[in-house]
Amino acid sequence: MTAAVRSQAMFFQARAARQARDSGLQKTLEKARPLFVGKRAKGLAGLADDGLDFAGLRAACEAIRRRVVDDLDVWLELFEARATAGGAEVLWARDGDEVARLVVDIAQRHGVTKAVKSKSMLSEEARLNEALAAAGIRPVETDLGEYIVQLAGEAPSHIIAPAVHKTLAEVEALFAQHHERPVQARTAADIPALAAEARAVLRQHFLSAEMGISGANFLIAESGSAALVTNEGNGRMVTTLPRVHVVVTGIEKIVPTLDDFATLMRLLPRSATGQGISNYVSLLTGTRGADEREGPEKTVFILVDNGRAALAGSDFAAMLRCIRCGACMNHCPVYFSLGGHAYGWVYPGPMGSVLTPLFTGIENALDLPHASTGCNQCGSVCPVNIPLPALMHRLREMQHERGLRPWRERLALRAWAWLAARPGLYRWATRRAARYLRWLTDESGRIRVLGLAPEWTAGRDLAPPPGRTFHELYAARKRA
Repeated sequence: MTAAVRSQAMFFQARAARQARDSGLQKTLEKARPLFVGKRAKGLAGLADDGLDFAGLRAACEAIRRRVVDDLDVWLELFEARATAGGAEVLWARDGDEVARLVVDIAQRHGVTKAVKSKSMLSEEARLNEALAAAGIRPVETDLGEYIVQLAGEAPSHIIAPAVHKTLAEVEALFAQHHERPVQARTAADIPALAAEARAVLRQHFLSAEMGISGANFLIAESGSAALVTNEGNGRMVTTLPRVHVVVTGIEKIVPTLDDFATLMRLLPRSATGQGISNYVSLLTGTRGADEREGPEKTVFILVDNGRAALAGSDFAAMLRCIRCGACMNHCPVYFSLGGHAYGWVYPGPMGSVLTPLFTGIENALDLPHASTGCNQCGSVCPVNIPLPALMHRLREMQHERGLRPWRERLALRAWAWLAARPGLYRWATRRAARYLRWLTDESGRIRVLGLAPEWTAGRDLAPPPGRTFHELYAARKRA
């Protein structure tokens, strides 16, 4: 991980404060969240038509992913054998830097000057676009959202909707600048025209690129195939038109069989976009045969560790089950208050609050495990039942154990622990704290400045307590 990436992850509070003050971003996020939540709810309701229920299906998906994580090396070896037998080459990368070196080497050996890309979060981990450009190879993102943020020189702010933070006016300005035409006044009715404009530009890149780079939603061990799930069709262009196809994906993306893949597909699109099935589901195996008209002449799978292997058998092994659906961030009040860029690395939202410290170093992302209300909306919607709040809590414990938290915080926790172990003294102190907070309430009925901890009210008003503790209220109710 580079120093630049580390510094972005470290300064979450400053980035979050800036994002929270951006009124335009707040309006955009406010519109987006109900769409994600509503579509998922509608998609899950459709399971009943097939005689299925979310709880039962989630248990089955969790079991599939547990089976993989428990014997990850076995399934990886089987995938390598089957993929190689199908004519593909399988390479292994320890980290993002090695991914970049391998892809650049493949491109240079095949005389590649342009690479078209289908959305791949792991290529973001590897900073692959920067590496390709430095080697004189032009990378072109072809997912519409990724294309927009590439034109803007930004990172994706969401794993399934990379440009969710962009307004229509901002997209129009980007297209006018980069497509070399005048800026036009646009309304929602013009969105299809903008999509058609992007399609016309990207079509020329599809036809002229020598290399296609994609991720993989899953790797099928029994057939040596990559499963790619998209809604725009660009994934098929990227993987079939160029003569070289490189799949860059994490080692945890393995599933044992096609039947297992079919089961996971019951929940992946419903959790991500609310669809019963995505528009395009592709199974990519081997290379173009002598009697076939489409497909790459060369297929390379790059299977990436970048911190994943260390999670197997650890307290955080459950994160290897993640299928990158985005449901956790779609339901997270913190994410939809700040947007994805506040998190400072590839993965935002609750999943990023766990993965970023694990992949980049706990000491380099101290704030992220605390970027949570603890409401467990993320855990309750996860299609593979990852206990995200519990994992964030464990990261907080590890920070405290290693002495990584500020000394004032550690001192406060010790004081609280000492007080909580003395029930009589604890009740005495909480009675006075409740009355103090009530005393701080102004004429509006809110606490606008919290005396001893002013940061709590720096960006919001605080609702006051009733002035009595729970024990006092309960005792009064019993007497009544």
